[in-house]
Amino acid sequence: MMMAVTTMVMTACSAVDEQPENEQVVVPEAVSFGAYVNRGTTRAGVGGPLTTDSLTTLPNASYLGYHNTAGFGVFAYYTDGTRYSQLSLPNFMYNQQVAWDGSNWTYSPIKYWPNEFGGGGSSEADFLTFFAYAPYVDVSPTTGLVTANDRCGIFGLTSSKESGDPVVKYHTNYDLTKQVDLCYGVAPAGGFSNTVTGANPVNDIAEGQPYIDVVKPTISSRIQFNFKHALAALNVQIDADMDVVSHAASSLDANTRIWVRSVTFDGFADKGQLNLNIGGWNNLDCDCDVESRPITIYDGRRDRYEGVSASLNETAGLNPTIVQSTKYVTDGTTITSPATTLGVTNTPVNLFDTSGWPYANPASPTDEEIEKALAAPIYVIPTNQPLRVNIVYDVETYDPKLVSQYLSDGSTNGSTIENNITAYITDGSSDPIVLEAGKAYTVNLHLGMTSVKMEAEVTEWGVGATATVPLPDNE
Repeated sequence: MMMAVTTMVMTACSAVDEQPENEQVVVPEAVSFGAYVNRGTTRAGVGGPLTTDSLTTLPNASYLGYHNTAGFGVFAYYTDGTRYSQLSLPNFMYNQQVAWDGSNWTYSPIKYWPNEFGGGGSSEADFLTFFAYAPYVDVSPTTGLVTANDRCGIFGLTSSKESGDPVVKYHTNYDLTKQVDLCYGVAPAGGFSNTVTGANPVNDIAEGQPYIDVVKPTISSRIQFNFKHALAALNVQIDADMDVVSHAASSLDANTRIWVRSVTFDGFADKGQLNLNIGGWNNLDCDCDVESRPITIYDGRRDRYEGVSASLNETAGLNPTIVQSTKYVTDGTTITSPATTLGVTNTPVNLFDTSGWPYANPASPTDEEIEKALAAPIYVIPTNQPLRVNIVYDVETYDPKLVSQYLSDGSTNGSTIENNITAYITDGSSDPIVLEAGKAYTVNLHLGMTSVKMEAEVTEWGVGATATVPLPDNE
């Protein structure tokens, strides 16, 4: 028997919705799917860009983070009269692409519900089990590996030869233009209970649960997936927090630059595999819970080639405007270059790379585009561990009088001070933040900068004592 994905909203059908217990079903009934993306939560907005609208992006359309996105993928297991188990194979649908063609959810080849129940058929119920994820990626059924390198975070699925719960293998990409908000499908509010009259057993899928052991429902029913966010969205912004006391400066001195050498996070994982049955994360190489580990963005070496050599693995996603990547040029008094790479300033920027952001006009982005780029998050795997950050940065000031001291380029005179700061991230309370799936977080890294201030007082000359020194008579 075969099954089909039809329109999200089913049109009227000439057949009745329920079949009498002893009446033969003449026309095979296709299974219909619907899709809705659950809204993420955050203190200031919605977590993640994957929405119900973006899920319907047409094939080959360009959408941030979902290159060539076309709907969602479905795994379906036919187990005849037995229940789903870890021995079951995806023998009914394997990574079936369900795409929105502009008016309908479609796929090919069409498949139909098993139809043994009632009349002259078997007295046993036929069970189908469905799991789904979004956004869809194309993989090799034999290996489960993606067939395109631009799939960003999703790099593999369970192969068609593997039994049991399907998984999605994921790796965070620190390029903000290649983010994937991975979601998994569950039953919507109200659950799923539609069942043909007289069927035994009946469907009883609770809200938020996967579609396991579904028997043939009424004709007008559809498998409605409510997609839940499996990741946490983490936006990190960085700026220099300037003086706020007397003699305050509104910006850095023209000869000073702040360069980030490394940022290390602890409190999340950047790779793992999502189990589509339980909606939980495991390590890639075992069924054990995924664990947080220190994740360093940029290698932090001061070797005079910061950010220049890809072979040294020195660029791993940091915003290139805050990384020292070119030699200084001076006129003997003031830094004249790099003019466009100013390092960390009092204007906040996204910590991660936005150089490929899809501005309509990169030479003149709109305020709205700049704001979206600033707020763009990376997607990470929650681990129930407190969020902690370590940042290593250099404060460098050009000073031609420091003839034996050099800046990070090794040729320009000046002073370089390394700063190394570690802190737990809180939301105003004493407890550190613990990331949760489906929530968005914004972290503001303020690098405190206080200028060295000097004062002087001139003391008046005082009146000294007069001393008389007697000399020997012979002198």
